[in-house]
Amino acid sequence: MSISFEQGMFLPRPPEQVFDVLDDISALPKWLDRCIRVQKHQPGPNEVGDALRYIYLDGLRNNVMEGTITARSPSEHLSCQCANRKMAVNVAIHMRPHGTGTYLTQSISILPKGLFTRLAAPLIRRALPDQSTRALAGLRNYLLRIPSSP
Repeated sequence: MSISFEQGMFLPRPPEQVFDVLDDISALPKWLDRCIRVQKHQPGPNEVGDALRYIYLDGLRNNVMEGTITARSPSEHLSCQCANRKMAVNVAIHMRPHGTGTYLTQSISILPKGLFTRLAAPLIRRALPDQSTRALAGLRNYLLRIPSSP
């Protein structure tokens, strides 16, 4: 059974700037607290279908997920899926203009795969809202530290 969570937040930057930060995979560790590094296997601009390697802190050790960019519409939508032997994760982010900024909605779906992860599903379900809130707060704080685009 999949674990899902959706959350929205106002960001005081235009959708173009929000998208540019989200699309810059090298910037992810600067605002996503568990992220150590994201690597893209192909050179050049990000495109749907590009393969990714997400290296993150899982408790006290590093873990890796392989994934792909599944949707990408500049200033509107960005999605990816990542998986390892423990779980499959889908993240979809939608942006829309809101006044002088952006209203962003993040949807996360986690499918536990291994026995231990399935048994830990209630803990994952309980932790996901806090983890999502920290991620969006980190994004917002990062956006506020960089100059606003003209």
